[in-house]
Amino acid sequence: MELRRFGRRRYAPKVQAIAGRPDYTSLVDVLFLTLIFFMLSSSFVQVSGIKVELPEVNTSGSQGIEKFIVSIAHSEKGTLYYFNDQPITLEALAEKFSGVSAVSRTGTVIVRSDKLVPFEDVARVMALAEKANLNSFIAVMQGKRPRETVFGSEKIQ
Repeated sequence: MELRRFGRRRYAPKVQAIAGRPDYTSLVDVLFLTLIFFMLSSSFVQVSGIKVELPEVNTSGSQGIEKFIVSIAHSEKGTLYYFNDQPITLEALAEKFSGVSAVSRTGTVIVRSDKLVPFEDVARVMALAEKANLNSFIAVMQGKRPRETVFGSEKIQ
């Protein structure tokens, strides 16, 4: 048997460039996984189809409340009332409120009123909710400046 001695290489091996197209499979997998993650983790809020311009006020936060929404819209014919996007009269609204108080866990109704609607109409709806032993909240938009509450042209700081 003959023993051979292997010497050190005195030069670095030549590196060839990788030829061909890159594999995008893993990139596409990661993109689809992040898309699915964001779709499942986002909350979808269904917006009412009734156009109401809400007044602005500063709020501390929102609560998870059941979907019993009364919308009060201003029109040339007068004030229009909607319960969960269905047109309704004040008399029928009183009956709906008694049904809501029987099934609701929190006993809460949200009142969305256009800023052109007189407050008397909003007060009537809130009085009907109180007669049915329901809590009523008025939906508003957050003010532009913190610590500022806007009522018409007056500002309260």
